[in-house]
Amino acid sequence: MISRFIRLSLAMAAVMTGSYAAGPVVVLIGAPGAGKSTQAEILRKERGMVVISADSLIAANRNEFQKFKNPLLDGVDPLLDPALNPLVEKELRSVDLSKGVVLDAYPASITQGNFLADLGQKMNLGKAIVIHLKITDAESRKRQPSANVIELAQDLKNYHREADFAGTYFPNADLHEIDGMKKAADVAKEIASILDKK
Repeated sequence: MISRFIRLSLAMAAVMTGSYAAGPVVVLIGAPGAGKSTQAEILRKERGMVVISADSLIAANRNEFQKFKNPLLDGVDPLLDPALNPLVEKELRSVDLSKGVVLDAYPASITQGNFLADLGQKMNLGKAIVIHLKITDAESRKRQPSANVIELAQDLKNYHREADFAGTYFPNADLHEIDGMKKAADVAKEIASILDKK
């Protein structure tokens, strides 16, 4: 749930500096259902950007995560588990980043944010371009009719708290806001315009 990652994604954007030798680093943020995965897929298809999805890494490496090692215990949320760090690093080091990378649902904790910032410096990744897809809470609920109501309410609460303070905490981040209520194709055009200017 990307709403939990706004502060950390912006921290990464503020820390990761340098040239775009490896292509742009795009971090998509927004409320649940804002279209982050849709836009990541468009960037992959139209620009050849690599998409690194925390959910996909977790699904492919379940035995690495505490929660799945002992299902009887609640354990750490896999998205917050430090075990995700080496998996993201391995992915970043094993793919062609020349056209850029889109990060989906990572970083999700302070530890992950610090890890990624350090890794970005070591790999000469550029400053992240953070794209905030804005939709209303009502639209978020409408787009996710089968979501758990309580979990979605908490996700929206977390999202709003972090979004409200994002600009104050990270005034120098390369942050762009886009109206996520528009059609996916129109949103994609706005993202393309932002990237074309970099």
